[in-house]
Amino acid sequence: MLDDYKDTQNTAYSILSNAINKNRISHAYLIETLGSNDGFDFALAFAKALLCPEGKMNKKKCNNCNQCKLIDDNNYIELEIVETDDLWLKKENIDKLQKDFNFKPIVGKRKIYIIKNADKIRESLANTLLKFIEEPEEGIIAILVTDNKSKILETIISRCQVISLKNYSLSFYLDSDKYSDDLINNIIKFINFYEQNKLETIVFSNSLFHDYMKDRNDYLLAFNIILMYYNDILNYKLNGKFTNFENYIEDYRIINKLSIESILKKINLVIKLKKKILNNVNLNLLIDKLVISFKKVDNNDLC
Repeated sequence: MLDDYKDTQNTAYSILSNAINKNRISHAYLIETLGSNDGFDFALAFAKALLCPEGKMNKKKCNNCNQCKLIDDNNYIELEIVETDDLWLKKENIDKLQKDFNFKPIVGKRKIYIIKNADKIRESLANTLLKFIEEPEEGIIAILVTDNKSKILETIISRCQVISLKNYSLSFYLDSDKYSDDLINNIIKFINFYEQNKLETIVFSNSLFHDYMKDRNDYLLAFNIILMYYNDILNYKLNGKFTNFENYIEDYRIINKLSIESILKKINLVIKLKKKILNNVNLNLLIDKLVISFKKVDNNDLC
């Protein structure tokens, strides 16, 4: 729920929670992630708050209705999530969106559509979307998600309320003394071993990973390092710069052949699996799943 971001994304949270409480909702929002891992999850949490019949932003205060589960399962009639199947958003995606959202909400007062990677819209299609954003039916809200708003047409930006998220660098996490140099070195060693040896990593998962973990909090720390490391690899490929791991440039060269698409998929996988750590999941199986899922990404990357 939106309250989950009260501390980590306090500025964005304050703006949106205040708008909900005062019922001053814009017809369109542009969420700029700036490399933050929160991006889509934050947008979805905001959508849940907007669609909640009681305006709840904290699941602890919720009356345990089934609506959030339907949203999580992508089965809620008043919410549509638009994704890019390839490099660009397709015209049929926008056509379907216009068709589905040509009517007022059936359940509740609002209908919401979230467009992931909104910068992947060609200019000709963006103009179609612009008209759709400008002239919505009552109760229809657009949430566009992009890594960098500079990639979005200025005409679209001007029609949206822009919400920029914080991107916490390694220095933020290292405020905690729980992040030792040994832990960082071991996790990066694990990543590099996988990128060189793929599924063989499972055989050595104890010595490469589990032996350094004391509890579930350590696994959370480890997954944060994995996320930041792949984010650094992505930044290096896009901008030629590291954000956090400049001292590991020699390690980076081991996995220099990764495509940008595969890096993004691996980041998303780590985010999804990280959420399972506190859900009493078997941690040995979780790391096996991480390795197997990474291998599937690599197989597609070779096609």
